[in-house]
Amino acid sequence: MFKAKLRFLNIQKSKLIPILFILLLLSSVVYANEMSMKFSSKPKGDMIMSMRLIDYSQDSVGKLLVTTGFKRGESYENGYIYLFNYNGEIIWNKEIGNVDSTMSSITDSHPDPAKFYPKDAYGIDFNGNGFKDILLLTESHFYILTEQGMAKTYFKSVPVSEIKWADVFGDGREEALLAGANASMIGYEGGEYIFSTIATPSKPLSSIASGNLDSDIEREVVTAGANVSVFDYNSSTTPKWTKKYSYNTSIDIKKIIAVNLDNDSDTEIGEEKIEIIALSDRYVYCFHTKEPDTLDLLWLYPIKQGSDIIVSNISGDGDLEVIAAGEKVYVLDNSGGRVWESDLGKPISNVHSSDLNEDGYGEVVAGSSSTYRLNKAYGEIFLLDEYGKLLWQSNTNFMTEYVIIKDMDHNGGLDLVLADYSNVISDYENMMGANKADMYFSQAMNSFNNENYRDALVYFKIAREEYKKDKNLTKTLEADGYIEKCELFLNTGSSYDKGLYYFDMAEYQKSILYFEDAKTASLNKKDFDGVLKAEEMITKATKYIEAQNYINQANDLVLEENFDKAYGIYNNALMIYQTLGDNQKVTSIQDNLLKIENYKKALDYFNMGKSYFSSNDYTNAKSYFQKASAEFNNLGDVGKVASCEDYISQCNKLIDSSKSMSSMNDILLYGGILIGFLLLIVLLLFFLLLK
Repeated sequence: MFKAKLRFLNIQKSKLIPILFILLLLSSVVYANEMSMKFSSKPKGDMIMSMRLIDYSQDSVGKLLVTTGFKRGESYENGYIYLFNYNGEIIWNKEIGNVDSTMSSITDSHPDPAKFYPKDAYGIDFNGNGFKDILLLTESHFYILTEQGMAKTYFKSVPVSEIKWADVFGDGREEALLAGANASMIGYEGGEYIFSTIATPSKPLSSIASGNLDSDIEREVVTAGANVSVFDYNSSTTPKWTKKYSYNTSIDIKKIIAVNLDNDSDTEIGEEKIEIIALSDRYVYCFHTKEPDTLDLLWLYPIKQGSDIIVSNISGDGDLEVIAAGEKVYVLDNSGGRVWESDLGKPISNVHSSDLNEDGYGEVVAGSSSTYRLNKAYGEIFLLDEYGKLLWQSNTNFMTEYVIIKDMDHNGGLDLVLADYSNVISDYENMMGANKADMYFSQAMNSFNNENYRDALVYFKIAREEYKKDKNLTKTLEADGYIEKCELFLNTGSSYDKGLYYFDMAEYQKSILYFEDAKTASLNKKDFDGVLKAEEMITKATKYIEAQNYINQANDLVLEENFDKAYGIYNNALMIYQTLGDNQKVTSIQDNLLKIENYKKALDYFNMGKSYFSSNDYTNAKSYFQKASAEFNNLGDVGKVASCEDYISQCNKLIDSSKSMSSMNDILLYGGILIGFLLLIVLLLFFLLLK
């Protein structure tokens, strides 16, 4: 954790070229198309529980339906539900289960009003009036609210793993489909909201979908779990829902989608338009229906650590591609063929897609979950172009599940809405993919870093011409520089020049080999100035290697929290870099030393807080935990921040309890004094009467 968050200098030779490639690519993208923030909102509550897109007013602009939960340190733990407009302004918000009289049905129905908070919320047009009702899921109930947040009705909740919605019966009304212990449905009929069960499987379901598989009025419901099953509706039978098709994959299915992949009635795959796409941990499956009672497996594609799946038009040809998240991002065509795979160096948990730069090709937004807080996943967000090239990478801990791509203000450009770990919702615009020149430049860099200089030279020359058309002088000159390097390696570059190149790229061990060759060649030619130059560079490269070894050793000690020893070894590296006159490296080491000092200070605060806590001095303990939390937050150590916040929460409760006890003691004390005073008066009166 400390290594990841404090970002200590750790330049490894084997990783340097890929890192530089990514940095150069990112810098080119940022230069060409800046991403700007439109709004940032921080709703009440400790954490965002859900964030969904809703268009309840039919005005084509996007609204955000957001739930938050957990008010720590209070006598109750409630939640909130918000509706934000496209500018991040609150249209309305409700505190659930405690103070809002308009939601009396919610308050009255809950058996324990001291603990009441939401888990998710969706916009669903149950009654077909063109306006979205709100389905709110809490710990104990499903609630249906109006678009203004007014409570209408509720049902006792059931375990739910996924909720989707569709016009199942073709009557203009949407139904909520619930996967969990059962396959269930919430719909609207005869002026009432009705909760019903579609199927009761032997094992819980993980996913649910619907699609018109047989071209009648009603849509079939598809469930996934231990197997894939299709249920058909018939109003004249009992039960009304019957299993029509089934397929046993022998591996539990995580996600399922029912969709027309080719998006064209003239070129269909199989006998039906609708395909069923399923995801397990190891495969992507594609099924279609086959009479009388089976699903036919059209194709499957092997993946690793499958976690999420969507469909989107990536290639711009009108057909839909299948995008799967797992060990990599996998993009497949409608016949199961590999379009591309992108390895981002960490497993991907969520994928989303849309044509963000409106060039006719789809971009992919991928999330990698690295931390969890109360079953909510947080991590990094990556933006990939239609070729799987990395365009942008977040440096903030975002909720990877709740990513919204929508033209929020209906201005013709798509926005990207993200929620982060610190409970902030942000809307970004101008999320543009790489332009044509950047695309060729990235291909050139990929070839260059793989030492395929001939292909790199071709792509750099194309990129240079494109940059000239864009009048981008900076990138034109950068492409020229790489063209010279490619020609150097392909043609007449000397060993000394190649050594300088690798030295500049921080490939010091490789540079020494070329400098040794240059030294030998200079000796043979009796070029003693050349010998001295080569020896000088060998000495410098050796010192850089020595400094890097110190850094690696210090980094390991930091991981072990042996800060004093790490501090001394970082200083060894610092002295070498000062001797070399490398101010950039000197600054990096000084930053590391400062971070160690700050981390030690944060630990001191934390330990003081624990000491006061053990001594029952909760006020001082809280103060030190707050100081420690602020320091750890600055250092990016979310684990330690969470520990501090837990202690602060305990301190608040114990302080409140202590205040209550103190108030009772005060009452008893002053009450005793008052009683004693009254008794004294009675005695005085008694003696006066005796006289």
